[in-house]
Amino acid sequence: MISSRFLALMFLAGCLLTSSSRAEETAGELQQAHRNLVEQYAAQTGRPADPAHGELLFVVANQYRPVPGKSGEVSPVDRRYATELFELAQRAAESGHASVALQWATEVVHCEPNHAAARRILGYEQRAGQWLTPFAMKMADRKKAWHPQFGWIGVHDFSRYERGQRRVGNQWVTAEVDSRRHQTIETGWRIRTDHFLVTTNHSLEAGAELAIRLEGLHQLWQQLFAAFYLSKREVRQLFRGNRNPPQRSKPFHVIYHRDRQQYVDALRQRQPQIEKTLGIYFDTLGQAHFYAGKNDRLSQASRGQSNHLPALPDQALATLYHEAVHQLFHESRKAARHVGQVANFWVIEGVATYFESLAQHVDSAGQPYYTIGTTTAGRLPAAVERAVKDQFYLPLADFTRFGMFDLQRNPDIRQLYSQAAGLATFLMHTREGVYREPFVQYLLDVYAGRDNGASLAEATGQTSAELDRQYLEFLQSMDR
Repeated sequence: MISSRFLALMFLAGCLLTSSSRAEETAGELQQAHRNLVEQYAAQTGRPADPAHGELLFVVANQYRPVPGKSGEVSPVDRRYATELFELAQRAAESGHASVALQWATEVVHCEPNHAAARRILGYEQRAGQWLTPFAMKMADRKKAWHPQFGWIGVHDFSRYERGQRRVGNQWVTAEVDSRRHQTIETGWRIRTDHFLVTTNHSLEAGAELAIRLEGLHQLWQQLFAAFYLSKREVRQLFRGNRNPPQRSKPFHVIYHRDRQQYVDALRQRQPQIEKTLGIYFDTLGQAHFYAGKNDRLSQASRGQSNHLPALPDQALATLYHEAVHQLFHESRKAARHVGQVANFWVIEGVATYFESLAQHVDSAGQPYYTIGTTTAGRLPAAVERAVKDQFYLPLADFTRFGMFDLQRNPDIRQLYSQAAGLATFLMHTREGVYREPFVQYLLDVYAGRDNGASLAEATGQTSAELDRQYLEFLQSMDR
């Protein structure tokens, strides 16, 4: 008779063998498996088509970004797709591909909002029929709920806020009186979310809406750069259920000035050329600063539970993404004192300009999705133009030796910023993402201050000359 202990050991051995074999799966093999899965289910689920270049991304419905139409009953087809996609995400985690593992787990929740395992991996816990983050649970314990115009307020205060009243301590005042109390940044409204603290003297509504945008950006950044804040071992443990997602205790501080003049007046002494900027991140202060432009509609907060935020001018939105991403990288783990000042400064700017290509879309069911790194967005068209048509290209062997001042004082700075955006896109997306995890390792080395001029070649296992060749081929394929 075979003992239960023997059967258990055999089962464990089988699991270990399976895990070992799956650990050998490459990024290309996993991406091919994902393509096959999408092709099998896309027509039935209504999933948007992947772009020819770049990435298709989703965000999880939560208190900040409720997604209509996916909170009720899930179709059997959606459930099957979510089940198989989650298994693929597990395989990616076991293989050490942290970014796609988190990316596919997010799509699982997008497809099946009550998928418990994927929700747990992404940091949610179910309470009274709602999926809440640890911060949202703290707010719920305080009898507060998120209002898309006013932030976290008392659950019984919604109607009074919507009628134009504001709570000040134990008293109620009009919105006009409350506005006069917040005329300066020092006395501005403070809107806290899971990951951000927005301070603004523009309006409570503008602060809440900016916070919503930033929380969405944070979700997307976490997916694409999971390996920057989680080790491969931690991701495996997360998917195996052996650890909880990391929690951030200190929020990223973002300051939103009422107008451009106030922004310039507040920051001129710290940055003499502040008038040339639309936004800025100060790593020494741990603050990102932006301002409301005359044509912005940021202060027109979403009404009710609408998922669609008012449009921002492309340049303002690109700046928001760019500077906020600087903040996410610099403050998500301990950074060296002078990141990129001696060498490799291109990647600090390159990964931020990469996010300038982030674009939101709406599918046939009215649900949002995002693309990044596509041929028509951000600075990638300029990167193609400069390298392919103008024959302007600084070899990586030289570019990686550039420190901050080398790049910022270079007469070709605009062309070099476009090249940096193109290189970051290349390293994220070329050849089925073969360089994505090495690229993240390169970023880790740069932000930790342990980099040198050869760090990118060492991380990718390719010479700078070979990366030059592959990059130009990548741009040429996009130009076609």
